[in-house]
Amino acid sequence: MHPLSTALFLLGYGLALPIGARLPMIVANRNRLALWGHQVGVIIAAGGWLVRGRIVMALLHVVWLFVANAWFGLEPRRRHRAAER
Repeated sequence: MHPLSTALFLLGYGLALPIGARLPMIVANRNRLALWGHQVGVIIAAGGWLVRGRIVMALLHVVWLFVANAWFGLEPRRRHRAAER
C-alpha cells in the first residue's frame, strides 16, 4: 500500500463517513456546509484510490458525489410538492 494513499484514505474517509452517516438529516435540514465537507472528504478519498491505481473505485466515488449533490438539490422540491397536496 502506498503511504500517500493511506494518508488520503484516513483523512478523506475520516471526514466523509461521519458526515455521510447523517446525510439524510443534512439533506432534510439543507446544511450546505456539511454537504461540502462530505464532498471534500469523498474527493480526498477518491484521490487515495487514484494514487493506488484503482481508477474504477475513484470513479465510483465521483459518481457518489453527483448522486449526493442531486439528492440535496431535489429534496426541497419533493417536500414542496408534498405540501401542496
